[in-house]
Amino acid sequence: MAAEILFIAPLQELASLVKEVSHQESAQEIDIKVARMEDGVRLALEAEGRGYHVLVSRGVTAWMIREAGISLPVIDVLIGGLDILEAYLQAKCLGSPIGIVDVNEIIQEITSFEELVGENFIKYTLTDQKEDILKGVAALKAAGVQVVIGKIAMANEAKRLGMQAVVIRSGQEAVKRALAEARRVLVVRKLEKRRVEQLKAILDFTYDGVIALDKNGRISVFNPVMEKLTGWKAKKAIGSLIIDVLPKSHCANVLKSGKAEVGDIMEIGRAKVVANHIPIKVDEKIEGVVTTIQSVDRLQSLEHKVRRSLADRGHVAKHNFKDILGHSQAIENAVKWASEYAQVDSTVLLHGRTGSGKELFAQAIHNASPRRHESFVAINCAALPESLLESELFGYVEGAFTGARKGGKAGVFEIAHGGTLFLDEVGEMAPSLQARLLRVLEEGEVMRLGDNSILPVNVRLVAATHRDLKAMVEKASFREDLFYRLNVLSLVVPELAARGSDILLIARHFLDEFSGKMNRRVGRLSGDAERILLEYPWPGNIRELRNAIERMVMLTGEKEISKDDVARALLLDGEQTFCVPVRKEKLHGEVELAEIHIIQKALKECGGNKTETARHLGISRTTLWRKMQEVGVELFQQ
Repeated sequence: MAAEILFIAPLQELASLVKEVSHQESAQEIDIKVARMEDGVRLALEAEGRGYHVLVSRGVTAWMIREAGISLPVIDVLIGGLDILEAYLQAKCLGSPIGIVDVNEIIQEITSFEELVGENFIKYTLTDQKEDILKGVAALKAAGVQVVIGKIAMANEAKRLGMQAVVIRSGQEAVKRALAEARRVLVVRKLEKRRVEQLKAILDFTYDGVIALDKNGRISVFNPVMEKLTGWKAKKAIGSLIIDVLPKSHCANVLKSGKAEVGDIMEIGRAKVVANHIPIKVDEKIEGVVTTIQSVDRLQSLEHKVRRSLADRGHVAKHNFKDILGHSQAIENAVKWASEYAQVDSTVLLHGRTGSGKELFAQAIHNASPRRHESFVAINCAALPESLLESELFGYVEGAFTGARKGGKAGVFEIAHGGTLFLDEVGEMAPSLQARLLRVLEEGEVMRLGDNSILPVNVRLVAATHRDLKAMVEKASFREDLFYRLNVLSLVVPELAARGSDILLIARHFLDEFSGKMNRRVGRLSGDAERILLEYPWPGNIRELRNAIERMVMLTGEKEISKDDVARALLLDGEQTFCVPVRKEKLHGEVELAEIHIIQKALKECGGNKTETARHLGISRTTLWRKMQEVGVELFQQ
């Protein structure tokens, strides 16, 4: 393993002693170099690039290395009492008075030593580097000093000026203490470096922008996210005042007040962000501020993911435009326009008779749109009573009503956030819900039942109906403003009877599908059977055709499918002569008149209260409302 401690010895004698001590201790490897003063500083400057973590030296060389601003920790081989005593005894034999030039720490040691030996030294404390040594030795000569004790540099200068000199040499104990301290510092430095690297990794790879300031408002930490947001490079930003980098930031306010500010919405360039400013306090004094910054767009994206994870029920569109079978002009035109509509984000209103495939078109539009990777949520407005439909659309909080789920429930607008919401049979929606729906569409915000907080939602709406909404608007049974809000892009899904030979193509597709599911082999359609399928009016559209083919697969074997097989599958009479029923417009016959009479009578008995009327008739309020539209009852007032 490469050495991590470098010992820069001013003397070869000291280097030999260090080598001897390190071998005795059998400790980790230490590199030893001999260099004094400027040469020692040059070695120290190169040390960090060569993988060393701690430097050890002695005397003036150690002092000069430290003063040179080396980033590595520098351990000094301190002079011990025995080292000073040995030098003093040698100096006494050469003459007196005795003087010393050294750094403040050694001068303090000499002061204590004077009390022990009962003799005063003439002392000079170094405050500068080499030039100060020359001044110090000259000062000792001027004071009448005969013998100078100190480091090599001081001894050499003393001899140059004609004085005696004794070098204070370091013994084994001093070297051992210095090496032990170097190893301790190495362990601490490695731990600290590990923490710094961990913190750097966190700052570099977090999705949040992070800035740290000192107590003067200067930036000390500036991570890559902040570089991207501000356009400032970290090297330039660090050391700059926060007001120069982020003039609109509240960091300076937090430095003064010492109070955290959370949720500060601000703009950095063109990006809108949320900033949290937290003061750093040491012993109740403000020493700086840490600010974390998050992009509003990213927060909204995370919120969307959380919503989906909490309410994920497999809301996925399964069908594409390739699943829409047919070559008739009517269906090809519908697919063409639907494909165009998929590329924009406007609301689409699908018109078509029940069973014509409106949801298939809605799913295909979603899967061809830029929102295809998000949720597709469908809800049938005619399938639920008004109160339940309201909670499904908008959601509710815990305790909103009796029976509300613990923890509340997200509505379909929340679940579809970022994706597509398909409202089937939107014409069956009660007037009170129409008003709430309109507000959500206009404001892009939804409020759960029983809640007072508003959630922003971003939903592409596709609505569908088999009713004439424009006629309903004229009768005041559907809101005019909602109609125009829904009818931005309009598409008529053609009924099956208008699609000609597509009927046979779809029939054969269903034959293959159900044959595979039931593991039954079915013969081909006869010419008469195909004629019946083509002439039949298909009031139930594709849904009716699918059901008929399923029955056909069950009722026939491998033989050719005849017209009688088709008649039986269509639940028609079994006569040899097949009569195709004639389609006609819906008329108010005796049944319709009777229905009008019953509803009017019940409304009158219940004082016009629709809830009570529905209970009296044994139907839901939604069904009553729909019946009133169908038969033309105009009694809507309470």
